[in-house]
Amino acid sequence: MSHAVDRLRRPDGAPPRVLVAGGGVAALELVLALRALAGARVAIELVAPERELRYPPLDVVEPFGLAPPRIELAEALAPYDVPHRLDAIEDVEVTDHSVRTRAGALLHYEALAIAIGARRVAPPAGMLAFTGRVGRERFAELLHASETGIVRSLLFVVPATVGWPLPLYELAIMTARRLRAAGSAARVTLATAERAPLELFGGRPSGQLLERLRELGIAFVAGVQVERMLRGEVRLAPGGRLLSADRVVTLPALAGPQLTGLPVDAGGFLPVDAHGAVRGAYDVYAAGDAIAYPIKHGGLATQQADAVAEELAARVGVPLDPAPFRPVLRGMLLTGAEPQFLEAGVGTSRPDPAGGRSPLWWPPAKVAGRHVAPFLAARLGQPAPVAPVSDWTADAIPLELAGAVAQ
Repeated sequence: MSHAVDRLRRPDGAPPRVLVAGGGVAALELVLALRALAGARVAIELVAPERELRYPPLDVVEPFGLAPPRIELAEALAPYDVPHRLDAIEDVEVTDHSVRTRAGALLHYEALAIAIGARRVAPPAGMLAFTGRVGRERFAELLHASETGIVRSLLFVVPATVGWPLPLYELAIMTARRLRAAGSAARVTLATAERAPLELFGGRPSGQLLERLRELGIAFVAGVQVERMLRGEVRLAPGGRLLSADRVVTLPALAGPQLTGLPVDAGGFLPVDAHGAVRGAYDVYAAGDAIAYPIKHGGLATQQADAVAEELAARVGVPLDPAPFRPVLRGMLLTGAEPQFLEAGVGTSRPDPAGGRSPLWWPPAKVAGRHVAPFLAARLGQPAPVAPVSDWTADAIPLELAGAVAQ
């Protein structure tokens, strides 16, 4: 049920203050959407510890020689009259509508929107988790060792607990393509708890991906998890099958953010309604990986942010009926050659599963956010050739990499 009938007001008549916490795509989408909908009816401030926009969907290209351009949040948000406070919220006091920050500041709000993401949980010993700067650097070293014959077999493992497996498929595909170009005989295997490749998309997209894996010589093992790791091989469950693997690469599991003063579920995530309102915390909203939603995906995070922005806009007097979050998955699978576009509804949402090598949305961004994608397209330009990087082609590069340079 929408809360939009309850107006956000300040006693002095000034525009109500909305604090947006976070420095990633969900936070940026929320800021842009709310400003577009509500204009000067609301005062917005972004609180984030990062100076630059966090954009994890492009982390996978760095080990392969591309460095995405960087966007400073303060500079990007200045035209929208949204100041960026370089800080992070740590404690929320719902009763008096205030937050305490890491730097010790006390900030008051009429509405608080949380988009701070989730915490990464380290995988079992012996696995390389592709996350953060250290994880990317170690994977780049592993890629080089595989090209030169030091590592002879690579196993990419999609655990049952991961909220979004697509990046691991990208790593496996781009690795296999790079090894083939280098003349390396290293074997690549992808093992997953899923019943089919990227089964969230189902149907035709999943079948197309399986065909691509086979074309590249990637062995695919479905419906399994790593039970035990020994030197040079892993044991899979169920069944006890053994696979040889010099190195194992995986994605970290996620845990909820550590904020005091707000209700959380068993995993530490924030429970929200269809409009992003945090249950049991009036005037507090959340979107993105921080919420109790099983799929952790940038595109869905922007859709959640749009639902929050519409709710807040209605609460400051904009005449609209806020739409609830209706998830539609859109994934752009990077391959080192032409990308694969994937689209599917979640639950009762539409469209039906679709996939192919032609864009299914525009602009063809890695994160298909209603406001973020055009924002990045305007700042970075449309896809364009970049300095040659191994077997990459201009068609393989999303708009967020336009103007990127070889590392």
